[in-house]
Amino acid sequence: MECVIKQTNGTMAVAVGTPAGVVTGEQLAKIAELVKEGAGVAKFTTGQRIVILTSADKVQAVRDGLAEVGLKIGPAGKTIRNVKGCAGSLCRYSVQDGMKDAMALDKIFAGRSMPAALKIAVSGCPRNCMEAQSNDIGFIGTPSGYKVYVGGRGGRKQVLGQMIKEGVKPEEMPALVEEIINKYLSSTNGKERISHVVQRLGAEIFK
Repeated sequence: MECVIKQTNGTMAVAVGTPAGVVTGEQLAKIAELVKEGAGVAKFTTGQRIVILTSADKVQAVRDGLAEVGLKIGPAGKTIRNVKGCAGSLCRYSVQDGMKDAMALDKIFAGRSMPAALKIAVSGCPRNCMEAQSNDIGFIGTPSGYKVYVGGRGGRKQVLGQMIKEGVKPEEMPALVEEIINKYLSSTNGKERISHVVQRLGAEIFK
């Protein structure tokens, strides 16, 4: 499901899929063009996405314009959202390349249909800028690899994820996320987020 949401002022919010919040100069220029052709303003979200405000009759034009520069409308609803990532190796505190690893995960998982929203975040060091423990699946980098957390969520009833593994290497991350998803799918009652499964059955089922 694409993230196109009607706003209280009648405009349509179109969220651009930007894995780890990364765009090229060409892509940013196209986004700016589409913003000017729309409501004239954009909004950055906590999910590292740029929301273009436009009218309903221009949504297809936004979709087409994004496609011209290799972008698309980001996923929403009961899907795996765009994976969030930190500045990675660009940051002096980085011990793992959180940006590179988040983008790699996004290519594999973003947009996949799920029983409920599923959010993934990757922080490249223990400073945890991406608040990985507040996501369904979170990674926090250490010198020996990533610590992995499941069952976190934000919102009105915030829950911190629980650690299930540590020392996970970047090349091991896709298989581990797939494993977590499969365990989630086999354990959910059909509508639960991972946090609810953890509360009901415990984090041990993901270990």
